[in-house]
Amino acid sequence: MQRAPGAGTELAAPPALAADPLVAAVTETAVRVLRPEAERTARAGVPAGHLEALTACGAYGLIGYEPAPGSELTPRQVGREVHEVLAAVDPSTWFVWTQHVPLAKALLAADGPVGAALREEWLPALAGGTRRATAGFAFLRHPRPPVTAERVPGGWRLAGRAPWVTGWEAADSLFVGAVTASDEVVLALVDRASDGSMTTVAGAPLWAMGGTHTASVELRDVHVPDARVLGRQPRADWIRAYDLENADAQPAVFGQLRATADFLLASPPYEDLGVRVARRTAGLRARAYALRDELPPGEGAAERLALRAAALDLAVRAAATCVAVTGGRAIQYGHTAGRLSREAQFHLIQAQTTSLRTETARLMLEDL
Repeated sequence: MQRAPGAGTELAAPPALAADPLVAAVTETAVRVLRPEAERTARAGVPAGHLEALTACGAYGLIGYEPAPGSELTPRQVGREVHEVLAAVDPSTWFVWTQHVPLAKALLAADGPVGAALREEWLPALAGGTRRATAGFAFLRHPRPPVTAERVPGGWRLAGRAPWVTGWEAADSLFVGAVTASDEVVLALVDRASDGSMTTVAGAPLWAMGGTHTASVELRDVHVPDARVLGRQPRADWIRAYDLENADAQPAVFGQLRATADFLLASPPYEDLGVRVARRTAGLRARAYALRDELPPGEGAAERLALRAAALDLAVRAAATCVAVTGGRAIQYGHTAGRLSREAQFHLIQAQTTSLRTETARLMLEDL
């Protein structure tokens, strides 16, 4: 029987969490379906069957999931474990799967009749995996965002290029951000079109997470009715909220560290290095999650950021250790050690902010 990521170390899920029906179903699917194909998936791309397997096991049902009555678990604990397990076993599939989360969060937060109507239309379909969305908005932090919104009768006209749209081939719709002439952010839900108004643009291949079907999407005067707009706010406010949300260490990074600890534990005579990675990871994870659970959003921002940077630094060093103990084989595509190293580098830039970039760079070179 295949073991769950982190089994036998401080990173293993507590028994009550491992026994949660959703966690158990996702873990079983991850180790049975996703793990055996992880190297092929990283090279050839996430197959539709992986997303169908996640639909069948209920992974998309994490939206609005409530543990059984009487359980001491919280939805947040279950969510973290699901993300950690998937990111540990098959990061490419995890990243494509997680693209629906920004839309789900926006739907849950939206108010007014438009928000209510879109919630009713989309949330059950997202949770059931029958409709899939991807997202493009991190570029809104750029001094000159590449997607613009112009007010037109009854809605908005979007134009420009969303440079990083993950899982585009698997998505029915794009949840995209655009900026107005007055520097407001417009967040809109756009269905894929067959009229040529939304096309992919060839770009340089990714050397990390290349299996995620990430594309640059050109929007050519795409009309979005007001009934598909989930929010508007000053861009400065959006950036502030984005930075606060992404100050926290991400469960996916702890999933990455579970994978590197497992690799080292299975690489004699270096098992002790795996134990050290697991112990260090467990300490960082406990502190990071406690901050998020115990403090209101916005408080303890400096400590949150320091913990996220420390987790990223450890992820990169632990993955490099996997390469070092493997030797020349790790340089070949198809070897787990090389993949882990590339994926650790990806986490450095995923949901990156200026503050995080500065803190991570400082930490990595603080001994020089």
